[in-house]
Amino acid sequence: MSELALYPVGLFFVLSSAHFSRSRIDSRAAARFTCYGTALLGTALLVLAPPTVRAVQGTGVPALAVLVIVLGDGLRDGAAAAMRLLVPALRAADATGNGTGTAADAAGPLRREVRGGLALLAGVLGLRVALITAAAPGLAGQDLSVGPELSARLALAGYTAVGMLHTAVCLTALLRELARRARAAGPGRLGTGLRLVAGGLVAGLLWNAWSVDDVLRAAVTGSQDGPEDLLCAALGGLCAALIAAGLASTLWPAATGAVRGWLRAHRRYRALTPLWRDLHTVLPEIALDPARRLPLPPRDPRFALYRRIIEIHDARLILRQHLDPRAAQWLDRATRRFPPPADHTAATAEAASLAAALELAAAGTLPGPAAPAAPAADALGSLESLDTLDGEADHLAHLARVYATCPAVAEVRTRARAERARAERARAATATR
Repeated sequence: MSELALYPVGLFFVLSSAHFSRSRIDSRAAARFTCYGTALLGTALLVLAPPTVRAVQGTGVPALAVLVIVLGDGLRDGAAAAMRLLVPALRAADATGNGTGTAADAAGPLRREVRGGLALLAGVLGLRVALITAAAPGLAGQDLSVGPELSARLALAGYTAVGMLHTAVCLTALLRELARRARAAGPGRLGTGLRLVAGGLVAGLLWNAWSVDDVLRAAVTGSQDGPEDLLCAALGGLCAALIAAGLASTLWPAATGAVRGWLRAHRRYRALTPLWRDLHTVLPEIALDPARRLPLPPRDPRFALYRRIIEIHDARLILRQHLDPRAAQWLDRATRRFPPPADHTAATAEAASLAAALELAAAGTLPGPAAPAAPAADALGSLESLDTLDGEADHLAHLARVYATCPAVAEVRTRARAERARAERARAATATR
């Protein structure tokens, strides 16, 4: 399984190139070179993965496997060159964006830098091809190997050293530019993203520095690793992870805001459960989704919260005809024993009225005709919607907490149940006569 580790890393860079090819980065040159660099690097990793080299070896043509390794190294050189060209592209974009020059003024230096970078890449590729041709390596297992001649060993070591130095120069240039921009950006999201991408480039430099082992082995023993090994896969994965985290830093606020919103809605939804359960037990008709019976977290807690608020409001409307006028007297006695906090007074009155009305509704009775209906209706509180769903949810969550935990409300509920039981006994006694 460890030999397959390079495939997800390579696919990440290839898919990133597709993203950058469609991105709306202000600088087309910066987007283009980023796309080239990630596409070439991802393809190089897929080509140099041990299973790929082994599959080519299975064709029975040793020279073809060597050619595949050389092709993968060349693709990696191209990726490094594209990353280096990202530096002048970013500077040209800065000059245009800051108003210090026009697009035409910035295009001239950028073209010169691109021509210089391509000339350097061509020189590196040409030198490496000449050195690998002079070394004339074969494959011993999956390792490149040459004969015992000193010239062949030095040519193979030089082939690896040239690629390593070229990659180091290119990555260092980009790292210095990103470090400068991170310092200028400060501690915000942009600065954090740039530092993470710079950390990915440091991992890339460590990954590239591992080639020193191949250079020494080639010079001393005449052999070196052909495909990438497990350590290279680990460093490549670290590089990819840091770069991905840096590039996604602008998405963090939206993602964390969505998560916070989901958790907040779920918490409010659960906070309404005690009150809603009692209301639904007595008034099952308020349920807008009667089929939902499993006590599972809702898939969309914000929609479920909105539905639960509507159901509670419907129950409050129904309970207005069951309000017991005696509840105010019971509450007055209860609050003398258990005085609520000042900020809970209104919620305590409303919760006590709900508790008493629920007992009447459960018994299927209405309050007596002599009851003063208006004060009782006022005790239930206003049914007007608040400005926002969050405000309404907070209001009802506060009401639910008071309904479930306030001792004064519990005493009113106990008194209402006792009155309900007494009334039921009286009706039963009348029925038996």
